[in-house]
Amino acid sequence: MSLRNRSAALLTLTLLSVAAAVPLKIASVSPLSGGLTGSGTELKRGAELSVSLHLQEFKALGYELSLASFDDQGSPVAAKPLAQRLAADKSILGVVGAYNSSVSNVLAGAFAPTKLAIVSVSTNDQLTKNSWSHFNRVVAPDGAQSVAAGRYVINARPKAVYVISDNTTYGNGLTRSVLSQLKSSAVKVVGYGGVSTDPEISRMIQKVKASGATMVYFGGTDDVGGRLVKAFNAAQVKVGLVGSDGIDSPNFIRQVTGLAENITYTTVFGPVSLFTNSNSFAEKYKATYKAPASGLAAYAYDATEALLAGLKAAVVEAGSVPTRAQISAAVRKVNLPSCFTAERTGCQTITGALAFSATGERQKSAVLVMKYDEMLQTKLTKFQAIDANDLK
Repeated sequence: MSLRNRSAALLTLTLLSVAAAVPLKIASVSPLSGGLTGSGTELKRGAELSVSLHLQEFKALGYELSLASFDDQGSPVAAKPLAQRLAADKSILGVVGAYNSSVSNVLAGAFAPTKLAIVSVSTNDQLTKNSWSHFNRVVAPDGAQSVAAGRYVINARPKAVYVISDNTTYGNGLTRSVLSQLKSSAVKVVGYGGVSTDPEISRMIQKVKASGATMVYFGGTDDVGGRLVKAFNAAQVKVGLVGSDGIDSPNFIRQVTGLAENITYTTVFGPVSLFTNSNSFAEKYKATYKAPASGLAAYAYDATEALLAGLKAAVVEAGSVPTRAQISAAVRKVNLPSCFTAERTGCQTITGALAFSATGERQKSAVLVMKYDEMLQTKLTKFQAIDANDLK
């Protein structure tokens, strides 16, 4: 074959290869601006790392996998037009997110007509009670987390407790559940209220001080939680604070440096070091982003792993680009085993075995009770395994 003919043949093969690379796009949705940027960035990065490890796998099947990241601003109002845009964009075949429960609710509702698959790290109980076949989550719901928090407060036997929400769907769900548990206990609840702005926080500090409460249960995100802790310190009001996984974040730690003593929190995330298969993930994350990975990033990674496992199964079964409904059905059937080795060989998950119930709950999840010390180091005080069947 002449040089000219070989060049022509090579060009033909290259063009055929490019033509055969059918695009498959998924998206991540999280707050990439505003007070929850830190958490939103962790979610985005976890999804990015998962996708990066599957590019060649999909390429071998003739597909070009890609991830597009979108900012929901941590707001259900801002998320509404975004949700409609994603639902209308037929090129997007699945979504990882959101972080905020109120945003996940907006997304899932908008995606329902076309069955656009969504794998979330949001915790509001109601999200899996809507008969959505396209919605799944990889973390334990608020109901499980509030049970752990309620038990902790009851066992601590405080003189009096004040319960505070950050006025979000997430915070309201948690605090109401904890209130329900405390109602049937000997713990005295002396007040309940919501805060989101600095003036509201200032007024709340005075109410807590006047109430004589020795402990505060706070259900909410790291932004409000950090400002609340700083306001307590500025007003010299000393109370033990029990929080939720909203304060399990690097952003919260940055806000409360030097003020973290006596802060306990329940979390569905936890430090990455608690996971048996965390080493290679943590190393890759740090090498890529020059920062340590959080538990949220690990769960976002696993959410993406579940979505991609379903996408691959649907692609193989369809023999072409599958429909959104086919992908959702495949994601619901995902069954990824746990890994107990330090290396990722043959393993796909960081946070353990991953499969979903008929309602989209994770079959096996966990709630951790953690405590900050004065050096902002966290210590596990209790591990609570959650079975999806126990949440019905």
